[in-house]
Amino acid sequence: MNSKLFIVLLLGIGALAPMAASAEGCFQQAQPWMVRVGGHNIDPTGGTSNTSAGGVAVDSKFGLTLNLDYRLCKNLSVDVLGSQLFTHDLKLNGTKVGTTQLLPPTLTLQYHILPDTRFDPFVGVGVNYTHFWHERINVPGVSLHLSPTFGFAAQAGVDIALAPRWVMGVDVRYMQIEPDAYVNGTKIGTVNVDPVAYGVNFGYRF
Repeated sequence: MNSKLFIVLLLGIGALAPMAASAEGCFQQAQPWMVRVGGHNIDPTGGTSNTSAGGVAVDSKFGLTLNLDYRLCKNLSVDVLGSQLFTHDLKLNGTKVGTTQLLPPTLTLQYHILPDTRFDPFVGVGVNYTHFWHERINVPGVSLHLSPTFGFAAQAGVDIALAPRWVMGVDVRYMQIEPDAYVNGTKIGTVNVDPVAYGVNFGYRF
């Protein structure tokens, strides 16, 4: 993880800590768990990354996501984002040359601004871990490997109560995903994926 972004993450958690300290009913919430099912569009914002092989870019992809939330306090939640494997096209100098699959589980600390209202906006900061699978290059005899990454994550969204236990949520997330790329075992550079993920979900409290 980039050291500057790690400092930003610590500052973000530090900013939420006083809110958490003043929150009501910590660890005494009724129905503290929530499962969410929905989908996110993963939209890379890193542009074209310069490597020794040329300019590498990653395309957008939509996929199903699953969240597990735990309400620590009235205003504070911990959210874990999971998903199906996202399959992204890889482009070299604007031409598709292969694909890769990625899984980006993300842990976020959320602050809920209006937890007692039907419309409850929230913000969050956290950490993302991304692992890549099945990297493929459409060139015989050439192999590609993308390294796993840890990075900063941020989130903003709103929960809309539909019933006492049911919620619809919309959110936007930023994830720092910057894997090193290796061709036939030789590092050729870093691919700046750094996606913004736009999503909608439906949740059930228990």
